Order: sequence, then C-alpha cells, then structure tokens
Amino acid sequence: MPDNSANNKRIAKNSMLLYGRMVIVMAIGLYSSRIVLQSLGVEDYGIYNLVGGLVVFFAVINGAMLSSTQRYINYGMGNTDKGGLPEIFNTARIIHALLAVIIVCAAESVGLWLLTHKLQIPPDKAGAAMFVFQISIATVVIQVVTIPYNAVLVAHERMSVFAVISIIQAALTLAAAFALNLMDSHRLWLYAILMCIVQMVVALFYFFYCRSHFSETRIKTRLSKALFKEMSVFAGWCMVGCTAGILFTQGLNILLGIFFLPYVNAARGIAVIIQNAISQIFNNVQTAVVPQLLQSYARRDYTYFNSLVFKSSKYFSLLLLIVAIPFFIRAPYIIQLWLGEEPEYTVIFTRILLGVALIEAISAPLMRASEATGDIRKYHLVVGGILLTIVPIAYVVLKLGGQPQSVFYVYLVVSCVALAGRLIILKQKINLPVGSYLVQVLMRIGMVLAVAYPLCRIISDYLSFNFLGLVIFCVITTAIIGFAIVVFGMTSNERSYLIAKLHSVFIK
Repeated sequence: MPDNSANNKRIAKNSMLLYGRMVIVMAIGLYSSRIVLQSLGVEDYGIYNLVGGLVVFFAVINGAMLSSTQRYINYGMGNTDKGGLPEIFNTARIIHALLAVIIVCAAESVGLWLLTHKLQIPPDKAGAAMFVFQISIATVVIQVVTIPYNAVLVAHERMSVFAVISIIQAALTLAAAFALNLMDSHRLWLYAILMCIVQMVVALFYFFYCRSHFSETRIKTRLSKALFKEMSVFAGWCMVGCTAGILFTQGLNILLGIFFLPYVNAARGIAVIIQNAISQIFNNVQTAVVPQLLQSYARRDYTYFNSLVFKSSKYFSLLLLIVAIPFFIRAPYIIQLWLGEEPEYTVIFTRILLGVALIEAISAPLMRASEATGDIRKYHLVVGGILLTIVPIAYVVLKLGGQPQSVFYVYLVVSCVALAGRLIILKQKINLPVGSYLVQVLMRIGMVLAVAYPLCRIISDYLSFNFLGLVIFCVITTAIIGFAIVVFGMTSNERSYLIAKLHSVFIK
C-alpha cells in the first residue's frame, strides 16, 4: 500500500503550482478579453463566440475521448505493470486522428448548414463569419490531436510543465489581442488566424516535451483491437455526458444566436469567461487530484478513494466561494472596471453562471469517481439524459417569450437536478454513503454560504463603489468567508490539522 501522506503532499504541491498558474493565466486572460472586445467591438466579438462555439459543438466526441484517454493512462500508471502504457498511448493517438476526420466532416456539413441558414448573422458579416468558421475547424483539429500528449503529462503529474505551457498560451493570446490594433479592418479575420497559430504553438510544446521525457510516446506498438474497442466503448458512454455538456453550453449559445442579435452572444461570451476564470479555482485542484483518484481506485485503495471524493467535493466548492461571493455582490462594478462598458445582460448572465459554477464544483469529483470505475453506462445515461433536457426546455421558454437570462435559469435548475441524479447513481455503483455526503459536504457548504453571504452583503452596503472600496471589501469578505469555512465547513479533525500546520509555520 502506498504512502497516502506522500500522495497528499504531492497533491498539495501540485495544487500550489496550479494556483500560481491560475492567477497568472486568469489575469492575462481577463486583460486579453478586454483588449479583444475593444478591438473587435461588441458585434464582431459576439460573432466570434457564436461561430467558434458552433465548431466546438461538433467537437463533442473529442471531449469524450479526453475523459477516456486520461482514465486509461492514469489507470495504467496505477498498476505495477506499466508495460501497457505505450499501447494505451498509441491507441489513443490513432483514435484521436480518426476523431479529427469525423469532426471536420460533421462541421463542414451540419455546421455549415446551421451557419448559413439558421444563425442571425448580419449580411455584411457573412464573409467574416464563414472565414472564422473554417479557421475554427482547423483550431479544433489541432486541439484534438494534442489530447493524448496532454493526458500523458497530467498522468505523470508534471504540473510545473503544465503550468508553464498554460502561461505561454495565455501570453501568446495577449500578444494576439494587441496585434489586432495593427489592422484597421478585417480584425475578426486576423483574430481567428492568430488563435489558430497560438493553438499550434501550444501543441508543438506538448509534442516535443512528451517525446523527450516519456518513453511511451516514442515506442511504436501495433494497434490493439481489444484496447481500441474498450476505449471506444468507454468513450461512447462518456459521449452521452459530453453531448449534454456541449448542448447546455454551446447549444444555449446557438439558441441565443437564433432568437437574438449578436450582442446577446457577446454578453454570454463575457459571462462564460468570468465563469471559467472562477471555475479554475476548483479545476486546478481537480487536475492535481484526478491522477491520485484514478490510481487509488486502480490499486483498490477504496478508503483513500472515498476520502478524496468527499474532500474534493467540499473543498472545491469552499475555495470557489471565496471568490464567487464577492464577485456576485460587486459584479456590476467589477465588470465595468474590467471592460469599461459591457454589453446588456452581462451582469445577470454572470450571476446565474456563478451559481452553476458552484454546482459544477460539487459535481466534478462525483463524475471522476464514476469514470474511475470504468463502468459508466448507467451514470451517463441518467445524468446525461437529465442535462440533455436543458436545451429543449430553454427553447420552449424562449418560444413563449422568455428573456435571454431565462435560458441560464433553466441551466441552473437542471444542473441541481443532475447533481441529485449523480448521488443516486453513485450510491448504487460504488455504495457512496449519500447520507454522510449530504451532511459532510452539502450541508457544510450550505452553512458557509448561509452565514457568509448575508454578512458580505451588509459589508458591501457600507463601502463605496470605487477601487479602494472594492479592495477593502475583498479583504474583509475573504476574512469572513475564511472564518465561516473554518467554523462551519471543517470537521473538528480538519480544524485541528489546520491549527497544527499554522502553529508549525508561524511559531517556528
């Protein structure tokens, strides 16, 4: 049995590396978004998000294979016999090449029809939209063939390298944003090309590093038909969940493009940027935790496995609240400070999506726990089936005269129902103690939220809406939320452990 304390230290170290990455990438990304919005304008920015999102919609298969590849490589790492890693990697690489071809065919047929016949693109922007569509296809293809190398890097827990590559990508994206000012026209065309180049550079970094450091990426093996079938079946069931994920994100984006003008898609694009930036708080820890979660299940260390599931769900969410609560309260001022002038509906979209981000933070470890078992058919049928109802329900609401924000309220409610479905399925699959989960995870998150949010709201009412007031507000709310987490979010053992660690750091 491995030393789980060493594993915990590795998770903590990797989490800190990824947090450093997150801060830098988030800062660069938010600033880049401001420059791009100012350079393109609301209409072109909305078109880019709409058309680019349409291509991502057809990359749903790739999302499924990402989960499959990561699962099999990490499972291989968890076994004492790692001789199968080259076979796993090469099989994944072949599958991703085939997927790239499928995505191109789907995008150039169904996607092209949607672009030309269904989306509300202004006639004078039709040529630019078509160009962005074609370049976005090339960008997605590059992302697809890069996935196996990304999965190998994460499986080996080289988070420092992962962080560096992410920072390089963010820096290149910022450079691309500034480059837009070099042209007086056709900026939308230029931005699409530059984003494709950025993705290509990142892919080359992954390729050359993995080839230099991991032998499984260099060893050529024959295609294993049995492994090909096994990974494809696993990916097939993952596809149900990924299809749901794409539908309730890009599907909603497409619906907004059908019912409203591009400025609504621009508002949605900005809100999603904020949601993704804040979600990085738990995504970074998840990246550090997932290898240990999958490998512990492969070792049949179920005690450690269940402990990781519980603690991940709770602390992903609590960490997110530290940023989400003050952002929710001061969203109008923060967005105005960031963008100068935001498109209509940006604030309301952002606030609803922060609620969605909290549900996703709770749910992420449950999804990974299911994938670790390898038996995901029932999980994705139930959970994916629930999530697939988002788009049709949203369509009906819009047909009945609903406002743009109504689709995100649908998103939030159905996400809560999906969380309940996840718990029921995992109770049946891995005998997850749902009662303990409700008390130790959901109830503690609810108590922290119930105590911290009203206090932070009161503090906000007494502080001015300027930059100094924002700084003071963030400092005070961080202290309030931190106190609520320690008192209501932690068990007595966790508090004792935290106090002992703080004592060892500061007393010495």
